Amino acid sequence: SLRPLHVVMSALTADDDLPIVIAGAGLHGAALAYYLTQRGEKPLLVDRHSVAAAASGKGGGFLARDWGSGPTEQLHTTSFALHQELAESLGITSYRKIPVLSVTPCVRSKRTTDICPWLDGEIADSRWMDRDGGAQVAPHELCTKLVEAALSAGASLRIGAVEGIEKSGGDASMSV
Repeated sequence: SLRPLHVVMSALTADDDLPIVIAGAGLHGAALAYYLTQRGEKPLLVDRHSVAAAASGKGGGFLARDWGSGPTEQLHTTSFALHQELAESLGITSYRKIPVLSVTPCVRSKRTTDICPWLDGEIADSRWMDRDGGAQVAPHELCTKLVEAALSAGASLRIGAVEGIEKSGGDASMSV
């Protein structure tokens, strides 16, 4: 069992380096730790169980480049390209490009059987939406690779819980 870590920040000035503590080693925490280390920071990543132990490690990992519209359109295209870059730079082996297919349920025809023979059920229509606009990645591997890269760049990982932050005057303390 790990002993509690108590971080004390007192009488800090604008020139002092504040410790960066990230609560949770899911996709958001893993990515934040990774990108902070790319900027020279050395954050402390804290998770109760392990990297990607909850929802971030169990999703389908489906990525769609062109499904955004309006305010999310740029987010979709940028995120799609970023996942491919991360797969290449971090050696994420589960990443793969996949075509996107639109399927309408109803009575199946020969054409729908030819396009997607692996799909069960009755299909009235199917068409390619985008042959190279989809991708898939195993979320657990993505999170793990992000954290491994962050750790090798100076971040720390602690299994435990952030208990809270207390402030008194100009001092602040945090229990992990």
